[in-house]
Amino acid sequence: MKKTLALLLAAAVILSLAACGTQQSQNSPAAEAADESPATAEKDENGASQENIAQPEEPGSPETQDAGETGKTALIVYFSPANSDTVDAVSSATSSIDGVSSVEYVARLIGAKVDADMAKIVPETAYPLPYNDTADQAKQERDDGARPAFALDADPEAYDTVFIGYPVWWYEMPMIMQTFFETYDLSGKTIVPFNTHEGSGDGGTYADIAELEPDAVVLDGLAVTGRRAGDAGSDVDEWLTKLGF
Repeated sequence: MKKTLALLLAAAVILSLAACGTQQSQNSPAAEAADESPATAEKDENGASQENIAQPEEPGSPETQDAGETGKTALIVYFSPANSDTVDAVSSATSSIDGVSSVEYVARLIGAKVDADMAKIVPETAYPLPYNDTADQAKQERDDGARPAFALDADPEAYDTVFIGYPVWWYEMPMIMQTFFETYDLSGKTIVPFNTHEGSGDGGTYADIAELEPDAVVLDGLAVTGRRAGDAGSDVDEWLTKLGF
């Protein structure tokens, strides 16, 4: 009898010690830390960890906006007398960098920073190569109020933002740019002008554009000295950053 009671008491002691050990393990710092670990993050109804669910893109991102056929919402369009299908050279009437007209060079700098299509305004009648001849023709077109015809392999009206580049001739935009603005209705668009020059800055042409396109938003433009366009990279970067591109 005594032997049986001793066995029962021993068993009771062992069970009591086991229960205490289990309770201490559940309340230990290691167990509490495990409850707060990322592995126990709250699950959604599909069983995925909420902290790993990708958030939807904010409205207005380029991937969700309507755009031209290429899917891009911005266009860089520019004119230079070097834009010709018949003259295989860069006109000396506009400064050039490594065989590329200064206007196109700046357009390329912009294109390297902005996800945009690019198109050049090609005059129907090519401008002459010699500086004086081009200058004389430009002055004659201005005096006559000419509207030179052109071709453009893009539709600016299909884009939300249109960068527009040109040289300043006789303190004005080339008359072919007048043709451009009379051809396209850019109402509701954002216009970003840029130009090259040899001392006249923008020549007041940004204000002219605002008058020609009163229902568009015309942002601050960038005027680059043509002969120094090769060093304009930092200026272009700063300008685009300031405008939010």
